[in-house]
Amino acid sequence: MGRGSEQVLRVGPLTINPQAYRAEVQSPTGAVTLDLTRTEFRILAHMAASQGRAFERSELVDACLPEGEALDRTVDSHVSNLRRKLAAAGADGMLTAVRGVGYRLDNTCG
Repeated sequence: MGRGSEQVLRVGPLTINPQAYRAEVQSPTGAVTLDLTRTEFRILAHMAASQGRAFERSELVDACLPEGEALDRTVDSHVSNLRRKLAAAGADGMLTAVRGVGYRLDNTCG
């Protein structure tokens, strides 16, 4: 168990249930379920557990891609897909780049 995996994480309009591998964005018309890959979900849940914190690419690789020798740039691809999916669900601007560091998940939408 450990690491609080039983808890539902909330960041602004985003709700993440780590046990169910489910992420939703609350919109005026109801909840929009995000269709995420396992790696995208891991990245989103990891960042949501420490919302507002800037994560280096290497941190995200270590925490979310443990099964292989992924490159830091692999994270860029996953984050790009996550941004597109969040924007399509009405949560544009939540996942931002931090120049010279990596990425941050904030509770504000653009």
